[in-house]
Amino acid sequence: MDSRTSGRPQTTSSGQGSAITFRAAKLEEDDVLSRILCNAFLPVWNHNWFQSISEPLQPVEIGRVNGPTPRMNNLQKSRVMFYRTVIRLTRLVGGDAWVAEVPSSESHGAPVDIGAIILWLPPRKRLADHDILTLWRSGILNLTLPWHYGFTGLYRIQFVFEANVASMIAKNMPEGFQLVECGFPQIIARNPKYPGKGYASQLFKHILDRHFEQYPGTPVLLDTSTDQGVRAYERLGFKLIDQVPVDTDTDETGIRLTKAVTAGAKQRIRDTCVQRVMVKMP
Repeated sequence: MDSRTSGRPQTTSSGQGSAITFRAAKLEEDDVLSRILCNAFLPVWNHNWFQSISEPLQPVEIGRVNGPTPRMNNLQKSRVMFYRTVIRLTRLVGGDAWVAEVPSSESHGAPVDIGAIILWLPPRKRLADHDILTLWRSGILNLTLPWHYGFTGLYRIQFVFEANVASMIAKNMPEGFQLVECGFPQIIARNPKYPGKGYASQLFKHILDRHFEQYPGTPVLLDTSTDQGVRAYERLGFKLIDQVPVDTDTDETGIRLTKAVTAGAKQRIRDTCVQRVMVKMP
């Protein structure tokens, strides 16, 4: 069964009396989702390293669906373009964008907001399964322009980061399975406006329940680049199966180094810039 055939919205309670709706994201929401993702990953090392930035990005204004595009500087525009491209590519290969719709924290405007986002790849759907036309339609080729991510950024994403993920999974794949047969979340993020609410974990649990109902006996794999992610996924039943450090020549937030650092700082960077893969068995 394709994962999109039973994607009707489902409403649940947050445990604090607030209703949360899990649903497929609408196409017209993609720009807003891209800006939420931009802010969600600002402190995460690999997202900064991909872009080769030498100073931290400031958060972007989220704006509203079908509203005017908020003002952004060139680096912010490139970062938002990256997430919009990943969302578009996920849809083009047959994956899904899911959101947790939650009560808004703002006293004015819409009563609901996006609390979490997951780009989900069901079995037999992978971002690597594309041709040049799909790449062109996704907009990823535009990212190779030197004023965006350039070829260096795309090399880091595809031939370092994604290659590490594929290698770790291949060496630790549950017996009898192949990577393409498993479920895989390409991106999991919470809106940083709502810390400590558990919205991303609740949305992910909803997707996991659907996956194991539709594909009994099929594992789910994921990668994470933070210790916080490992702890969150362990609470959902995932097990760490491998990890590998990445030589980034950055600080621990992925910002390019411009001067020498102490031995202690180097150790913190080595301990932080680490890729990990995890698995949840049925």
